[in-house]
Amino acid sequence: MSGDASDVTFGVMLTAASNDYGLEEAEIPPAVRRLATTAEEVGLDAVVAGDHVAYPEEIPTDYEYSKTGEPPFDTTTPIFDVFQLFAHLAAITEEITLGTNVLSVPYRHPVLLAKNCLSAHALSEGRFELGVAPGWLSSEFEALGIPFEERGTRTDEFLEMFERVREKEVLGFDGEFHSFEPLGFYPNPDEPIPILVGGKSGASIRRTAEYGDGWTTIWDKPEEVREIRERLVRAWSDFDRDGEPQMVVTRPIHVGTDTDLDTDRLFVGEAESIVEEVEQYAEAGATRVNLDFYTTDVDAQAEQLERVGDRVLDAL
Repeated sequence: MSGDASDVTFGVMLTAASNDYGLEEAEIPPAVRRLATTAEEVGLDAVVAGDHVAYPEEIPTDYEYSKTGEPPFDTTTPIFDVFQLFAHLAAITEEITLGTNVLSVPYRHPVLLAKNCLSAHALSEGRFELGVAPGWLSSEFEALGIPFEERGTRTDEFLEMFERVREKEVLGFDGEFHSFEPLGFYPNPDEPIPILVGGKSGASIRRTAEYGDGWTTIWDKPEEVREIRERLVRAWSDFDRDGEPQMVVTRPIHVGTDTDLDTDRLFVGEAESIVEEVEQYAEAGATRVNLDFYTTDVDAQAEQLERVGDRVLDAL
């Protein structure tokens, strides 16, 4: 079932917390505070951030989200723990959702990860959203002592455990990788924590339908979102799920023609053309668009968010 553009919500990706912005460490906290509060002020619905623990020297040079294949980070890039980041932002925002997009599940012991999620949800008064994936940076897995080939099954094990935690609150667990006697998982707010799952493999689609509320991706075009949604709807039916899966896509944006970027690109140009492209995503099944940027200049990013609020949201 295709949606309507007016029903699409919007978020912003805080890449300044994990990518190389050329900022001094002391400059990053004010930057992420500014972007998060600006996003809330202009009417966006979510602030999301990625998850890494420590960037190793050995990083694959086939990073698909840059022109050169080189990732926008290295061993000297400051990385802010995503849960501490959200605890900080929860105190200076009031309504905006705070979400991981995405968190590498195997990096943390499942009991600790459950505690982090429940705490973030409680401290934000029900505004936390958990976006998960098995992870991709094999050298980071090696540094953490976690077998890379086990990442998918470890992710499933956590999601199975966390589903039980939300139902029982006091739980013992006997899994393939982790087992423990009954433990109390508190705080455990009444509001359910939305779970989004990343990845395009058959296992990822199955994982989304079995445990998630929806699916999340980066940079995919409307036709790619439509194709994944068709696969996900079939899996949704296989697991007898009610309702419709959420579909979230992250894309960079530049509102306006004051750019050297090709205005034929998606989400580059005047608001009217961007609204038309949001409509294409809505028709493909997207329910939220998380905005990223073509610039690492924080002033320019904040201005773009203001343009989104003034020109794009008002036109939907």
